[in-house]
Amino acid sequence: MTAAELIDAFEHLETWEERFHLISELERELRPISDAERIDANLVAGCTTRTWLAARLGQGDRPTLDYRADAEGPLVRGLVAVLLIPFQDKTPAEVLATDPRPFIDALGLEGVLSPHRRAGMESFLARVRGLASEAQVAPR
Repeated sequence: MTAAELIDAFEHLETWEERFHLISELERELRPISDAERIDANLVAGCTTRTWLAARLGQGDRPTLDYRADAEGPLVRGLVAVLLIPFQDKTPAEVLATDPRPFIDALGLEGVLSPHRRAGMESFLARVRGLASEAQVAPR
């Protein structure tokens, strides 16, 4: 699902209960993290729910990042899937140049998430950017 498609879907849903149901369903769009990647080094610090995030830089003329993630609980997995939408399959430079705020604001997420979830969201976004920074400087 693209950012525009999700924003459009949110506009057609009347309640946050319906929106959270859609977010939970988006967990199936997460690219799975391997068992070997489900390690402490890939845990997102600052998330109250254990959440893993890893990225792999593709090959070719325009190498893009393939983010893979998992979390305990369908809602958090869905939120992770939502937060990855603006970043998936972009080059490290594109990830670093992407401001997810307009997307998050258009969804209205910050207004309905608890302070702990908002802090976790910020930690997750920082980890997304950190992985892009690491990939940008890593030798190929």
